[in-house]
Amino acid sequence: MASLRAWVAPRMRPGAPHPDWREMFRLAGVAAPGAVGFDMLMSVVGSAAQRLIEVRCCRCPSLGADEAAMLRLVKAMQEGDTLSALDVIADWVPQGSVEPALRGVQRFATMMSAAGHRLPAQTMPVAAMRRPVGAVLH
Repeated sequence: MASLRAWVAPRMRPGAPHPDWREMFRLAGVAAPGAVGFDMLMSVVGSAAQRLIEVRCCRCPSLGADEAAMLRLVKAMQEGDTLSALDVIADWVPQGSVEPALRGVQRFATMMSAAGHRLPAQTMPVAAMRRPVGAVLH
């Protein structure tokens, strides 16, 4: 989720210092086409979202529902489960933007797998998506 949050951060707070999401991919050994695919996916979602997509700030200790959906999306693509991936993408963007978003996540998931970063088969616990008590989301 760090790379997702780092991709969104400069769009939410331009001019402030932010982690470099591309450097995160490089340090993780993800080949450049994976970063290009991630950027493609996020550019489509960022420009065509049909609702507000919840991505929390880089320092937030909890996971938002759309961040958990991103994990499900990548896992689905790593498993070749295009229908589950389409369910996530279709919730975010209109029909005309689904195909380019799917191409981006497919490239991203493939390069993540090639770098040895496969998401576990277990499902994301619901507790991970809850807001911590007393926390302010940003």
